[in-house]
Amino acid sequence: MNEVVALVALVLVGVVVPLCLAGVLRGDPLSRLVGLEALAVVATVVLLLLARSAHRGPYVDVALVLSVLSFAGSLVFARFWGREL
Repeated sequence: MNEVVALVALVLVGVVVPLCLAGVLRGDPLSRLVGLEALAVVATVVLLLLARSAHRGPYVDVALVLSVLSFAGSLVFARFWGREL
C-alpha cells in the first residue's frame, strides 16, 4: 500500500508539476497566479501522500503550513499586481 501512495506522489511530481511551472513561467499575471495556486495544491497533496507513506504524522503539519502560506502568497501576488488582475 505504501508503495502505491509513493508512486502516486511521484507521478504527480513528474507530470503535474511541469505543467504548473509552465503556467507560472508564461502568460499574463492571472495565468501565473492560477499556476502558482495549482502548484501549491499539488505540493501540499504530495507532502500529505509522502507523510502517509512514511507513517510520519508530524510531516502533515508541514503540508498544512505550506497550504496556509501559499494562500497568503497568492494574496500578496494579487495585491502587487493590483489593477492588472
